Amino acid sequence: MSYKRFVRKSMYFALIGLCMSCAPTKIVVPLQEGQVQIGATLGRPKVNSGSLPLMGIYAAKGISNATTAYGAAQLSSALFGTIQLDGGVVKGLRPSSGILPGLSYSYGGNLFVSSRDYATRIYPETGFNVFWQQGSHILNLSANTWVDPTWFLTEYNRGQILAPSLGAGYRLRYKWIEFQTEYKIVNPTREIMIPQAYVPSTFGLGGRGLYWGIALNF
Repeated sequence: MSYKRFVRKSMYFALIGLCMSCAPTKIVVPLQEGQVQIGATLGRPKVNSGSLPLMGIYAAKGISNATTAYGAAQLSSALFGTIQLDGGVVKGLRPSSGILPGLSYSYGGNLFVSSRDYATRIYPETGFNVFWQQGSHILNLSANTWVDPTWFLTEYNRGQILAPSLGAGYRLRYKWIEFQTEYKIVNPTREIMIPQAYVPSTFGLGGRGLYWGIALNF
């Protein structure tokens, strides 16, 4: 692959990555040891004057009561000719107790593979969650950011080393089923362009929108 083509491909993946980071927070409170959760997500961030439906699936397992590992596939990326997989770990720092919130953090990575020429990129990711849990009810505030190791290679100064997001959500974890909803602001620090679409910048609050999920616990 020539250098110019590599630069263009880096820009393409960066732009698609910034858009596809519009996924809801999968795990806020770590699962119990041995517990398995399988879920599907749907997001509708604001793009142009409407919204862009983003669909994904994921699976998670409690490695211990304080550590959960997960893997996911973002189905909407295929519309852009890109296979996107992500995975990582969520670790609990402390549980929620009364009015005192629980804390957890996550780390992992996102793999992008072009279905056209098999070009590949990896983007590390990290996040932090504050949550209040009362029985089956969970409220959360979350912050997350992607890291683009090739941000300096993109054309026209479109590169961005960090792609942050902020979210506030509620989830009902009742026995074998969990319902999730979250309002998320993605990449509020700049304007980005994806094919035939525009995502607003800081004063437009980025790719803001509602996200939903449903999961089964085993």
